Amino acid sequence: MKEHNKPLLLGDFELETLEYFWKGGTGNAKAIHAELGVKRGNTLNTVQSTLDRLYKKGLLNRAKQGHSFHYESLSNRTEILTRKFNDLASELSGGEMKSVFEAFIEFTSRVDASKLDELETLITDFKARQYGDER
Repeated sequence: MKEHNKPLLLGDFELETLEYFWKGGTGNAKAIHAELGVKRGNTLNTVQSTLDRLYKKGLLNRAKQGHSFHYESLSNRTEILTRKFNDLASELSGGEMKSVFEAFIEFTSRVDASKLDELETLITDFKARQYGDER
């Protein structure tokens, strides 16, 4: 994932639109409007503007097909969560990573104490993928 200098700000409809893509959706503004916009009472212009903003934020790819753009996601949920978490950690930690780790462990244990075991497994698996047998 490429580094970004500006915090990633996402509105409710932008998040809903990303969720559509994460579930495997693709398409042009009309198709996405039919799937998402109509239920919310959004106009086609609102959907087009949302897709354009997500494209400009580097979250969607688009290709011209006929008279419209076809969109697909460039980022999965984990990549977006990582970016948002990085934004928050940078804003609040003052560069002190220990407090970030402590806060994340506290958050994880509040969700469900058994999640700490899951977190430990994820860390172990990540280290194995990142470093292999180098360690």
